[in-house]
Amino acid sequence: MRPTDLDRSEIMMYMGTAQLDSSLSQMLDKCVCELCQTAQPRTVCGLFDVEHTPKGVTVGGLPLEGKDIALHLEGCKKAVIMAATLSASVDTLIRRAQYVDMTKALMYDAAAGAAIEFVCGEFEKEIKLAYPSPFYTERFSPGYGDLPITHQKDILNLLDADRKIGLTVTDAHTLLPLKSVSALIGLSDHPVNDARRFGCAKSCTDCPYNKTCKMRKP
Repeated sequence: MRPTDLDRSEIMMYMGTAQLDSSLSQMLDKCVCELCQTAQPRTVCGLFDVEHTPKGVTVGGLPLEGKDIALHLEGCKKAVIMAATLSASVDTLIRRAQYVDMTKALMYDAAAGAAIEFVCGEFEKEIKLAYPSPFYTERFSPGYGDLPITHQKDILNLLDADRKIGLTVTDAHTLLPLKSVSALIGLSDHPVNDARRFGCAKSCTDCPYNKTCKMRKP
């Protein structure tokens, strides 16, 4: 992963600012480079059967609560569960900066946010090559809509993510390392739904938060 792979406008958005002066801009450049040098991206995925029942949907035999995920996977007979992490080295980089320079800590954190999105995007490309399908849903993560975040642990257990990429879950259902993502992607022979009620879909026009979201693209 190179600094040029990361979307600078996305980093700035995560920082909550539209522009930086020359000095801060140079600092951000250095932080992005350091972040890319420190990150050790790791990914894992698996293909699982999807079963729709009157009580909801199961993936790999795991019952998933909520109407949104059932709608999201409607028409899908298979789903890929994926997980990605920048690894613990990035958490350490951010934590150390918090003790000495909060501006740098903020920059590291924002760059890491853009970095994990880049890693997930690249991993999705690999997934689609490995598991060809006419249609794919967008990523849907625990905590989206009414899919409980408490499913994090069960999902990672299906992937054996702790052993394979060092990704675990706290008692509060937070992923560790912090800059990590778990998600499901449905595979279908027919056009699919995007049942996410928040989070960033591809179309700002269709998003119910398009008038208030700071991430809105012009």
